[in-house]
Amino acid sequence: LGDVYKRQVLLITAVIVGLMIILSTKLRRMLLSRLIFDFVNRTEAKLARLYCDSRSIDGLEVFYHSNTKHFSSDKPVLVLIHGFSADKYVWNRFAKRFSSQYHLVIPDLKGHGQTAYHPDDDYSVPSQCQMLLALLDQLNIKHFSIVGNSMGGMMAAKLFDEMPKRIEKAVLIDPAGAKSPFAQNMIDNKLNPFEHEVEQVFFKFYDLIMAKPPFIPKFILRALAWEYINKRAQYTHMFHQFFNLRDFYSRDYRFDYPESMLIWGLNDKLLPVDDFTHWKLMLNSNTLIYEDLGHMPMVEDVKRVSKDILSFLNKH
Repeated sequence: LGDVYKRQVLLITAVIVGLMIILSTKLRRMLLSRLIFDFVNRTEAKLARLYCDSRSIDGLEVFYHSNTKHFSSDKPVLVLIHGFSADKYVWNRFAKRFSSQYHLVIPDLKGHGQTAYHPDDDYSVPSQCQMLLALLDQLNIKHFSIVGNSMGGMMAAKLFDEMPKRIEKAVLIDPAGAKSPFAQNMIDNKLNPFEHEVEQVFFKFYDLIMAKPPFIPKFILRALAWEYINKRAQYTHMFHQFFNLRDFYSRDYRFDYPESMLIWGLNDKLLPVDDFTHWKLMLNSNTLIYEDLGHMPMVEDVKRVSKDILSFLNKH
């Protein structure tokens, strides 16, 4: 017992010394925090029975999560699209509630998550949609339903507007893309909520995106802030191409697609309520409002929002 105890003490001491060395600089603290966050995300993905795969699209390795390696006809396909600066992991807990009924495809869009950023690439919504369709074509997926949040919601609208026969049903969650006074003001004044120079600016941004955010320890939030700060030039470039009135929809535009659902969190502080009214006028759709939720309802209240979306998707 004495030798075993000594070995355990030595092992614990070695771990503590190692952590002290790792934590000796801010950079190492941030990297360790990010590694912990990534580990939690990967663990949640595994609990949701998602695995990571990739396909080469025009020389770019595009990563995605799925719950199957073979997209057979025994289940319909559901595509989940994240918003600007997010990634596939944002859908982990949501996806878990859909995996028994759907084959899932959850990509990292260009310049997001594991899918690399290249300064010469195009990050507009049409270009992201083109990449997504190329991925689905490689997976031999002809028809699918789609759920998109923010920029992902705008992508969903563009897809069912241009190829309605391929899309069975679509859910837009707090979609971007309304050619509204808010959007015009953002562009005229060169405002970018994703551009952060210091931690405090990121923390204010984080308060904007969710009314009821899931618990994330402060040291993880600091690591995320550090990452946003280091990607400032990347997000500035990508946001400029994404947030472009040329690709947005004017208030008098009308989508001819009845199988859509518009979801909005009235506590959304990133996009104004006027944008919700804008989208409601454009869509011939079901509408669902959550008065207590913000810009990412599917993250803030997974159980309630997933139940409502499942009910819509399963309605014949």
